[in-house]
Amino acid sequence: MHGNGPLISSRNTWAEALLVAGLLLLAAPAAQAQTSGDAEAKTVLGPRNPDLHDGAQALLDGEVQKGVDLTLRGLQVAHGRRERQAALSNLCAGYLLLEKYSRALEYCDLALDENPRNWRALNNRALVYLNLERYDESRADLDLAQQIAPNARTLKEARGLLRDEVEPVTPNIVIDDRRDAAEQEDD
Repeated sequence: MHGNGPLISSRNTWAEALLVAGLLLLAAPAAQAQTSGDAEAKTVLGPRNPDLHDGAQALLDGEVQKGVDLTLRGLQVAHGRRERQAALSNLCAGYLLLEKYSRALEYCDLALDENPRNWRALNNRALVYLNLERYDESRADLDLAQQIAPNARTLKEARGLLRDEVEPVTPNIVIDDRRDAAEQEDD
């Protein structure tokens, strides 16, 4: 596909770029007061869905398969739309890092079916398309995502990767060796 292998070569860096929003969502301790009849109120600290939290952390740590496995488990018991969206987007990113592009697209598409304005899933899908050399689709996803989140650093980095592929910079270096030749003549 690409002469140097997949575009996403530095797993820690790109996992962080892909997952930072999901991790922030899931890593924040959930403080909940629970009451049950006459029982005392209790405060529960920690992530509400430990598998999603641990899965996101494993992806960030470069333990991609472990992260995907934990996220799949966490998705089964996701509490609400936000957890489900984070899980689907993280699965898209995880399968992208595993270079399982068709699976990555499945999870990105699921996330976007549920929320077409999920800019993180659009970003992840754009990176999948980029690795599949489907540049027009990648550009379209990035354009839409930037309309939703115009200042997102992650989108700017993804756009840079796209530009590197479709508009590569050719170095233009001119070596002027006239000075060296003139010095040699003087010797």
